Amino acid sequence: MEALDKFLRAYAFTWKVGICYNAKCWESHAEATKEIQELFVPVATGPTLVLNVVSYVILVMFLNWAAGFSADYNRFIALYSLMPTLVMGLCYYYYIFRQNMWQISLSSLLGWLNNWAMAMAISLVSFSQVALRYFALLLLEGLLPSAWKGYVMFPMSTIEISVQNSILMLYLMGLALLVTCPLWCEGFRVVQECLGRDNKLSKSEALMEILYTTSQLAVVLQVQTALAMIQMRTGFPFHFIHFVVVILEYIFLHQMVQFKFAWLHKLCHEIQPLYRLVHLEHHICKGTYPTSPAAGLWEVWIEGGTLFFCNTLACVPYFYFNANSVGPNLVVHNMWPHKSCIQWHTLHHVAHSDIYAVNVPSENDEKFSRDVKHYRERLQCSFFIRHPAMSDMAGFVMTFILGLAVHYVGGIGLFHVWSEGNLHFTG
Repeated sequence: MEALDKFLRAYAFTWKVGICYNAKCWESHAEATKEIQELFVPVATGPTLVLNVVSYVILVMFLNWAAGFSADYNRFIALYSLMPTLVMGLCYYYYIFRQNMWQISLSSLLGWLNNWAMAMAISLVSFSQVALRYFALLLLEGLLPSAWKGYVMFPMSTIEISVQNSILMLYLMGLALLVTCPLWCEGFRVVQECLGRDNKLSKSEALMEILYTTSQLAVVLQVQTALAMIQMRTGFPFHFIHFVVVILEYIFLHQMVQFKFAWLHKLCHEIQPLYRLVHLEHHICKGTYPTSPAAGLWEVWIEGGTLFFCNTLACVPYFYFNANSVGPNLVVHNMWPHKSCIQWHTLHHVAHSDIYAVNVPSENDEKFSRDVKHYRERLQCSFFIRHPAMSDMAGFVMTFILGLAVHYVGGIGLFHVWSEGNLHFTG
């Protein structure tokens, strides 16, 4: 009963954190955060990361089974996604922690399980929000003309091939990062110099970090795809209206993240055991790179499978790849080697800045962040800092340009398989 009580308290206080954040009730927000923090227990970093990666592999294998993917697809994911994530993850953790990573005792295992259960309570809030948004939009659909009511479904094989091709294209991006490694070391130096610091990123460090982040490149894509397929298999397809909303969410990403992602992101950073459980993989490197999945291994789960409120990108071939991987993610998870391209999210990674709404500081960031106040004037050299709206514009431009390149040069993409989709009108 005590465990259930803790779970329900974590669920209730997480709702309070989100509501108070959006209502700008900062004192109540801080109190709710503290209540959640008291439900977690400290566990050493090395053992936490080992347990994270092992349990994540099990999660994906289970989700893929539940989604009904083919044996060939499951084999591909196991060999080209899960195996690299597991092996490179363990190698990188040994590179950092040495033997300490294996110090998993009964108490640390029980502590990790406690923290995992609390994270599941937090995730239940996200899944509740996703479900509420799904059904609310269906109600709104009832007000639309008949021609706008319906959904599209693609064959499972088409979805599978699109995920496989997306993963292979991201590996090519990882290869390009390895070849251009000195460029990113210089980008790291430029950021540190602009901040008045003397930190360096060696080529060997950068190579290890690129290998590590690239090994996790499918973390979000494969979980989001499996969750979307499970939902559709259970009779809840994504309708046209859901696609319209998610496209708008990604076009205005830096405004939309403030309603869900920003407060969850802040919560992860403020509660250290939660940070280690769901977010540390995303921050463990000194630098930040475009092959980053933009989340820790378990983070996509506590976000309900999606950064926003509509988990629709994954059920249309190449949609996630075009809308996120080669768009906003390529822009914000980068260390462009020129001070005019420094971004707030760059600082969040390479200087651990307390800015949680990606590239455009939220009202909470403006009010409480020490680094927004400290660095804003110094960073006026950056185009992105001077013109906040340009982050979304740059993401859209990258999506468009690289989408065209993939379509015409690679010969793959959404428009190559659009004819395979089946439109179902419900009006």
